[in-house]
Amino acid sequence: MDKYLFMAAGAVLGAFSRYWLGFLTAEKLGTHFVYGTLFINLIGSFVLGLFLAMHLDKGMFSANMRYLVAVGWCASFTTYSTFSWDTFRYIQEGNLKLAAINVTFTLLGCLIATWAGVVVARSI
Repeated sequence: MDKYLFMAAGAVLGAFSRYWLGFLTAEKLGTHFVYGTLFINLIGSFVLGLFLAMHLDKGMFSANMRYLVAVGWCASFTTYSTFSWDTFRYIQEGNLKLAAINVTFTLLGCLIATWAGVVVARSI
């Protein structure tokens, strides 16, 4: 039962973090591009890479912490469905340039962010 409580707590924190960062990013950078979704996915990828490398490679966290951070927080914080919708919307609007930028920065950026998290974790 503990694992479900840890997942739920992480999910609540992740959803709140996602809403807050998305709102703040839109307020500061505007809404002409989906900066919030991009930043959220980059940060989530970094955190997941960092955490899982520390957990799986170094045994630094308990299973319950994995449920809290990886399964709960990262899963509700990051948002592939929003990324897909934003890209679809750009294509529908005929803005193929922004669609391509979103796909490129998200896919490559998230892979690089995950790699960076693993590198940081392995250096600890």
